[in-house]
Order: sequence, then C-alpha cells, then structure tokens
Amino acid sequence: MSLAGMLKSVHQLNKIRLRPVLLGNIGKAYFRRHVLRKPCLRICEFSITPECQSKCEFCYASKFHRPGDSLLTLEQIESIWRQAKELGAFSSCLLGGEPLLHPQFMDIIALLEPKKHIITFTTNAIDLTESIVKEVKRLGVFLINISVNSLDPEINNRLRGYEGHLDKVMQAIELCKRHNMDVFLPIATAKSYWEETIKIVNFADENGCGVTINLLCTMGRAESWRKDMFDAEFWEELRKLYMSHPNIRSDYDVNLSMRIGCPSGHEKIHIAPFGDVTGCSMQAASFGDARREPLADIVARMRSFRHYAKHAGHCLVAVDDEYIRNYMDFAMRYSSIPYRIEDNPQYAGDAGR
Repeated sequence: MSLAGMLKSVHQLNKIRLRPVLLGNIGKAYFRRHVLRKPCLRICEFSITPECQSKCEFCYASKFHRPGDSLLTLEQIESIWRQAKELGAFSSCLLGGEPLLHPQFMDIIALLEPKKHIITFTTNAIDLTESIVKEVKRLGVFLINISVNSLDPEINNRLRGYEGHLDKVMQAIELCKRHNMDVFLPIATAKSYWEETIKIVNFADENGCGVTINLLCTMGRAESWRKDMFDAEFWEELRKLYMSHPNIRSDYDVNLSMRIGCPSGHEKIHIAPFGDVTGCSMQAASFGDARREPLADIVARMRSFRHYAKHAGHCLVAVDDEYIRNYMDFAMRYSSIPYRIEDNPQYAGDAGR
C-alpha cells in the first residue's frame, strides 16, 4: 500500500497484531507480490442478497435481482472463498442489498473465519441489534460499515427511502462503540450532495469513525443521474480531501502493489448474489460464473482486460468517461445485472490485452 495508506491503517494494528494467523496471511500476500513477483488477490467481496428494506435513490444494486435463480449456497460461498484464499485473499466484506436479511448471515460470517482474516459487512443499520454485534464480535469481526448519506434527517431519509433511517444509524454507531467495534461510514455521494458528504466527514472526525466515499456510478436506480456524476478533474480534489483527513480511507490506497489506483481484477473481486464475478460491487459486467468455472480462470480473464490491465489511477465506474460509455451505459438495456461481458461488442477489442 502507499505510505499514506499504511499510516491510515495503523488504527487497526492494535487488533490485527493479536491475530498471528491473520498477520501470517497478510505477510504471505506481500511476499507473493513483492518477492515472488506474482499477482495476488487481497479482497473478495460477496453481495449475499439483493433484498433490502431501503429504496435508496441511487442504489447501484437495485438490479441484482434475478427471478428464477437461486442465491449462492453456503457450500458455494465456502468453495469460492477457498479459491480466493488460494489466490492470496485475506479479506472480505459482505454486502447486499442488506446482508443482515440473508437467513444464513451468521453462518456466512463464520465460514469466512474472521479470526484468521479481515472480515467486515456493510449494513443500513435498520436490523442491526446488540445480539448481532455481540455475535459477530465473538466470531472475530472488529469493524462494521454503517451506510449514511446526510446528517440532515429529511435529506438522508429521503435518499435512503426509509423513514427514521438516520436515527437507526446514530443508534448503531453508539451500539458498536459500546462494544469496542470500529465503525466506518460508507457514503454514496453525487455532485448535488457533496456538502452533505463533507459534513459527515467532519462528524466522523469528531466521533472516532472512519469514512469511505463512494462516488456516484450510473448503475441500478442511479442510471438517470448521469449529470450528477463527478469527473476526472474532481478526482484530484477528492485526493486532497483524503490526504487532509486521516479518517477517510479507500481501497485505492491499500494495494499490495504499493501504488494508488483501481484494484479491480488484480487485487479485488466481487461475487454477486448469483455467482457472477465482477471487479467490484459497482461494476456492471461479469467475467464469469464462479458456480460453474474455476475462480482462477475467471480472475486471469479479468487481469487481461484492457481497462483493468492499465491499473487506472482513478475509479473506473465513477470518473473514467471511456469505461462508463462502453461498459456502464451498456448495462442500462438489462433488467438484471451483472451482464455477461462477452455480450458487450466492445469487449472483443478490449479482451486479452
């Protein structure tokens, strides 16, 4: 990771240093990347259900439903996770929809072995209870992501599509801190709500929380929000904000490669609810079905994809105009995503480079 990324991760060392197996897994990943000079996965995310109580106005996952198909089974998740670990992964995050709505949520947490790996989940806080916090902590989870969009109840609850959501968030933050759990606040933001984002960053500074900022991507319910997207020039402004606030952390800064940039395909993969493998949860194109093909073969295909192979120094889905035009906009014709990347005519010219 970059020096800035290393400094921002120091707060977690107090918990990681007490876990020798986890330290060993992290050490092996760096050895593989820098001594053996081999590519190495760092994180494999799982969106375990498309279901959610909220109706967020710019939810990227609203098209994750696939009528007639079955969610990944525990055995399939365990198999995919084992393959990801063989490729170097030592971290995972459970996403949705709302992951707490999955009837086997706690079983999934357990099979990921949080005492040996960095395991987190992102929740809207609506169903987060003290018993859940206690149980995930017992299993080894030390960090929970609680999503929020504004500190103004009217704005936040409207954007989240759930009355009383901000109250749930504040209660969840207090609950987690009472049990000595680290809290991160993921913020999905757009141009119109940038001031609200800054207010959350300052709130997190004052309350000992971390922040991750997810820029709007035109996917799911946000397909019509194109005019509210950021651009490549804004990326530099975001980087300045990041460097001036130690509590803001990003996947771009913790790369094993020690370079700042998009980790899709190389260090990060995402498994959608029905087995599709994408570069991250906000990517609309699938490179294969992990239920039917070895994960190593799918990841190799991803790493030869031109847009991943160039190791972009910015977010492809949020500010890379070429990628957005050719791969994100193409998803608008589908009622269910991710779509098969082979079905996109543009892919023929971008594959295998």
